[in-house]
Amino acid sequence: MNQPNFRGALFDLDGTLVQSHLDFAAIRRDTGFPDGVGLLEHLSTLESKSDRDDALDIIHRHERDGAQRAHWMPGARMLLQQLADKGCPVGIVTRNSRSSAELMINNLGIPCDQLVAREDAPAKPDPTGLLDIAARWGVRPQDLFYVGDHLIDIKAARSAGMVACLYAPDGESPFAEHADRVISEFSQLAAWVQEIKA
Repeated sequence: MNQPNFRGALFDLDGTLVQSHLDFAAIRRDTGFPDGVGLLEHLSTLESKSDRDDALDIIHRHERDGAQRAHWMPGARMLLQQLADKGCPVGIVTRNSRSSAELMINNLGIPCDQLVAREDAPAKPDPTGLLDIAARWGVRPQDLFYVGDHLIDIKAARSAGMVACLYAPDGESPFAEHADRVISEFSQLAAWVQEIKA
């Protein structure tokens, strides 16, 4: 693909910049949620407020525990430092709660100019959170790239009109065909960072 004139970078958090080792099987077991449906998607189908609150408390507990264990993905810290050195704004759009995302950001010292968590906008793959950041920065969506590790990230980026970059640390992913670019190491974005005009 041609080299866009990037003016900012957006990232997913867990599974992309950091690894918290969230045990989704344990969350489903504790909540009684079925396999094959996203946690937030199933949560929205619960008619009882009490049931929703109870399930959300369980999800929050698992997320807080994961946030306490979270560590950087290889190469992510260096990439974000390179972006900071370029004066490039960095945003994070996550399906995690704001409290767990802020805990990871604060514990690991993740540079972040704008955070959109699930309380702030409809959950990905809805592109609202990505577009909100572009609007706040006064940047055209096509001048931003979004990096994530899941199909919902790629769908959100594409729907927002941003360059969709899939992070696949194992070198392959069933979602690869949907992305504009696939990387297995963050150093593979070095050329993009060099061209950023923040």
